[in-house]
Amino acid sequence: MATRGGIRATTNGVVMASAAPPSNTGIEADAEALADGGSRFEYYKQKIGFVAGPVLALVVWWLSSTKAPALPALMALCVTWWITEALPAAVVALFAAVGAVLTGLATPAVAFGSFGKPQLFLFVGSFFVAEAMRIHGLGERMARALTSIARGRLSLLVMLGVTSFVLSMAMSNAAATAIVLPIALSASAAADRKYQAAVVLMVAWAASVGGLGTPVGTPPNLFGIAALRHQGLDLGFVQWMGMGVPIGLVMMLALVAILAWFFGIKRGMVLPSSVRREPLPWCAGEYSVVAVVVLAIVGWLLPSIVQALAGETSSAAVWLRKHLSEEVVAVIAGGLLFVLPGGKRGAAASPARRPALTWAEATRIDWGVILLFGGGILLGDLANSTGLSAEWGRSLVALTSAHSTWGIVALCTAIAIVLSEVTSNTATATLMAPLAADLAHAAGAAPIPAVLGATLGASFGFMMPISTAPNALAYATGKVSIGQMVRAGIVFDVIGFALIVGGLRIICPLMGWGG
Repeated sequence: MATRGGIRATTNGVVMASAAPPSNTGIEADAEALADGGSRFEYYKQKIGFVAGPVLALVVWWLSSTKAPALPALMALCVTWWITEALPAAVVALFAAVGAVLTGLATPAVAFGSFGKPQLFLFVGSFFVAEAMRIHGLGERMARALTSIARGRLSLLVMLGVTSFVLSMAMSNAAATAIVLPIALSASAAADRKYQAAVVLMVAWAASVGGLGTPVGTPPNLFGIAALRHQGLDLGFVQWMGMGVPIGLVMMLALVAILAWFFGIKRGMVLPSSVRREPLPWCAGEYSVVAVVVLAIVGWLLPSIVQALAGETSSAAVWLRKHLSEEVVAVIAGGLLFVLPGGKRGAAASPARRPALTWAEATRIDWGVILLFGGGILLGDLANSTGLSAEWGRSLVALTSAHSTWGIVALCTAIAIVLSEVTSNTATATLMAPLAADLAHAAGAAPIPAVLGATLGASFGFMMPISTAPNALAYATGKVSIGQMVRAGIVFDVIGFALIVGGLRIICPLMGWGG
């Protein structure tokens, strides 16, 4: 069992609020924690980070020439505390809201309203489903099927990544991660911590990469398509896939290589498994969870299917986009678990008419990660509303003096990747897609490759839990530390940048999109 800041992850991979007070608040670690195997390096990293955060924030505020110097200072404070884990991540997110109010960046209604954003309820509904999968053993059953096919650690890692990749092309990367993650955690429950970290990162990052493949795979794609229409290019579903799928597949190969290298996973390494092999009878709770998962998948896919069949402007497609959001589907699916029949497998003493999920069980989900992502949304919204993101972008253009088509593409892609680490990918795409076109026109370069580079780069951001919803879900398992995510993520960011620019350099001329 792993514990981080009051959040614990069971061997089955479900994250729950710990009933006992955490032994390490992040400010100081007691001798018992060190004696129990806590790293002395982690101890000093947290203590130094706690002091370095405010110091760095003051330096950034003093040196900043932006219109709102408090915002980059607040970002420096939060990122430092997140990276060093000086405080629990959810507490840092709450401090971000407090800091925004104290420095006049936002009113209390705006700052704390970020923790009630619609997208956060995708987490709530998904966590309900994941908890029910654990309780009734459905995740273990599916994990048993995967481990019976996989020949070792590397093949299981690839299988989980491919599953997440494919699902993400048809639904949001967060939804795909929420479906695959409980299965992955059950399948790797008996493995060492390094392998478990690789597994959760594979599921999350493969979902982000898979989202590049289709227009509906991730919200930034839609903003990119809208910006392209202003440039006279109306990309259809198949045309986008012709660009996105090849780049995504190459990135998947790179992702496998990076995680295998970073976590020391080699071919032939056997996967120790605690998953039971004997056939087990299905229980009512499992049937209920399967029904809910199928309903959620249909609900997440339905708007895209109707749009493809009836057209984007059809009344049915417009109604579904307006009313059947991913958050609505997730909450409906999660809420049905409190109505559908349950009953734990092999628990003869359990109530005969218990629902598939009780509220006592639902309260064990990770509410901390919801606060964490809410804080990330707040910082991203403030960066966009204060003009800080645009100011950084213009400064980088002036600094690099990029003027050729592929110089602009490289610059826009790099800016989008960097911004996506500290703001949401949707906010990054909203800013960068039109800005890339303007920068290209100003430099006399082709705008379409620049918009595509900015759009694809906005879906990156593999270094921080706040960067994307899949990252937050992966961190919530307690199986991967922020340090591991940062170190592996920066490598993938750099390689992904090269693959985006190189892929567009090949595909755009072939498709007649300039360059």
